[in-house]
Amino acid sequence: MPRFLELKVADCKRLNADYFELWLEAPSLAPLCKPGMFFELKAQTAAQERKLFKPISVAGVLNDRISFIIKAIGPGTRALAEVQPGETLFALGPLGNDFPLVEGKNVLLVSGGVGWPPLGFLSDLLKERNKITHIHGGAGASDIFPCDRAYTVDGSAGEKGLVTQDLPQILTDQNIDIIYSCGPLPMIGAVQKIAPKIPHFASLEAYMACGLGACHGCVVPVGESYLRVCADGPVFNAADIRWEEI
Repeated sequence: MPRFLELKVADCKRLNADYFELWLEAPSLAPLCKPGMFFELKAQTAAQERKLFKPISVAGVLNDRISFIIKAIGPGTRALAEVQPGETLFALGPLGNDFPLVEGKNVLLVSGGVGWPPLGFLSDLLKERNKITHIHGGAGASDIFPCDRAYTVDGSAGEKGLVTQDLPQILTDQNIDIIYSCGPLPMIGAVQKIAPKIPHFASLEAYMACGLGACHGCVVPVGESYLRVCADGPVFNAADIRWEEI
């Protein structure tokens, strides 16, 4: 069972106007982190004004440090953006399950906005034994990170439009064997609708208030039941999700 901890900030730097990268020192936790897992984080300065933690996907691991790439969009994430090296913040994790790994496959990664970090982490583990194609989309240029093909709604970077608009052709041209996705639910649902016969594992985005499955605030329709994104996911077989109910 993960424990509530105070972790030391190793570094915190802006990547662009909206995103920042946070590195935490966690020698005992870093080896446990796998792509798809997340932490519940909260800056000490926000402890009194915001009682809930923010669920943030692990973006990578380097030695004893854990990386998070975060978009500052509200009081909780803006407080995280202001932490300084040497300070501590509250953390709970690693939480959730991880993506299944494959070898010798033509892999397609599909991410949208803040869905890029866990797939960037996954790509690092898969790229030596698989052929990777990563397509990524966002609202504008600040949402774009390294990928093979980028899309923006406003056309400020990459191709103008949605990340799924060229998906049928990409699936054929790259002879895709398996898909991994992370991003807004409509995006993931569209991927599944376009490629229902290709194995597809998706990390779902949801506001996970507790991160432990106690509050049942992040349930999604899966199979014959409803499952919790935090405790039963966040990675699910996309074919098992009842998309017509989302």
